[in-house]
Amino acid sequence: MKLQSRLALTVGAAAAIAIIGMAAAFWVLSASQQRSDVDESLIRVVDQPREFVRGAGSLRGIQGADRRGPGLAPNRPAQPLALGVGGGAADDRLFTRIRVTLEGELAIDQGLPEAVGVTADSPTTLSTVEIDGERYRMAVAPIRRGPVTGVVQVARNIEDLESGLMRLRQQIIGASLAGIALAALLGALVARRLSAPITQVAGAAREMSFGPELPSPIEVTRSDEVGDLATSFNQMLSALELSRNQQQRLVADASHELRTPLTSLRLKLDLLDSRPDLPEAQRQDLLATSALEVEKLSELVTELVVLATDPTGTEEELVEQSLPALVDEVAAMHEQRSGRSIEVIASGTDAAFPMRIRMTRRAVSNLIDNAVKYSTEGSPVTITVTGGKIEVRDRGEGIPAEDLQHVFDRFYRSPTARTRPGNGIGLAIVKRVAELHGGTTWARNADDHNGAVVGFSLGATPNLHPA
Repeated sequence: MKLQSRLALTVGAAAAIAIIGMAAAFWVLSASQQRSDVDESLIRVVDQPREFVRGAGSLRGIQGADRRGPGLAPNRPAQPLALGVGGGAADDRLFTRIRVTLEGELAIDQGLPEAVGVTADSPTTLSTVEIDGERYRMAVAPIRRGPVTGVVQVARNIEDLESGLMRLRQQIIGASLAGIALAALLGALVARRLSAPITQVAGAAREMSFGPELPSPIEVTRSDEVGDLATSFNQMLSALELSRNQQQRLVADASHELRTPLTSLRLKLDLLDSRPDLPEAQRQDLLATSALEVEKLSELVTELVVLATDPTGTEEELVEQSLPALVDEVAAMHEQRSGRSIEVIASGTDAAFPMRIRMTRRAVSNLIDNAVKYSTEGSPVTITVTGGKIEVRDRGEGIPAEDLQHVFDRFYRSPTARTRPGNGIGLAIVKRVAELHGGTTWARNADDHNGAVVGFSLGATPNLHPA
């Protein structure tokens, strides 16, 4: 069963239980109150037998059927009898039948059944009897006047009362059914509103799994947990779209970058194969340039592997290492290979930082490679290490202002730099290494307009007293 159906059933069932409970309680209280009013009225009469008997006639001289006075005949027709209760006349609609028995003989009879087992010490009792197909509520109480004892019975026709209660019950049932139907409708509407974002998320997830295109973001119109779910899904869509775009760009750019050296290498190999009579000097030159193309390809593949693998950076463990010592090591290697003067200036305490050594070394190496590439022939490269910050300055033409914000993008190369060797991945790796260490990257032109300064930081807190 779907969530929307379960929500609708739950809301409807809860409302139905509440409505039925309230209706049942109202019915029980109403019926009990009205029946209690009848019983209390009857008890008030039978608890005052002296007034009742005084209204019916004196007990004196009533010993048997031959001495009964007028209106006391055993088969007296049933008719309302005015009784004095509390000093006032009773309602003619209330007390409809009377029966009085004195010393075992019938004094008044208006068609009530005989009360059996009533003694002078018996309490007042109430019961429902049926007479001529109609229901009566009857109160029975013993009476005593001197040596004379008897039983008084007072009954009221409760057909009107029961009929009214029946109509009330039908009205309550009808109103309850209408309330339950309305509650079910409201429950369905509430469930539909609550589950709409969830349904949209499910539909969007299905669309993502079966189609190449990403679904449109879900409109969020609420601030509760369901709205938070839709918002989180939209954020996931944005991240997935960014990742997909980056992946497509990486594939496209990598294909382009790989195609150029491969094409050049193929042409040179074809030339060597088709010209066996090629002079030895040209052959050696082609072999040397082919080796450079292979090295360039190897470099490019290595950079791509670095970007594509270990996206979280967790494969390499953090190790405490002196940052100036690491930079000195990488700088010495590049100085020997490039023949350039590379100066390392370290300021502050020689602190040990928790770092991923291989990744950090590659980032520093990429910065130095970049500086050597863009510096004028024979000019030095300066590296400044301050705390957890590393800056590498070249002595070149600088970076155009419009390109400063893009230098760390993958495969980005400014129009002025496309004639130089490179693949546009080195600084992207620097940015990734900095981010994995909680640091940042930056690029700016030197204050003296002689070259550019590119750097990154390690966000980890240094250990000033390494073991």
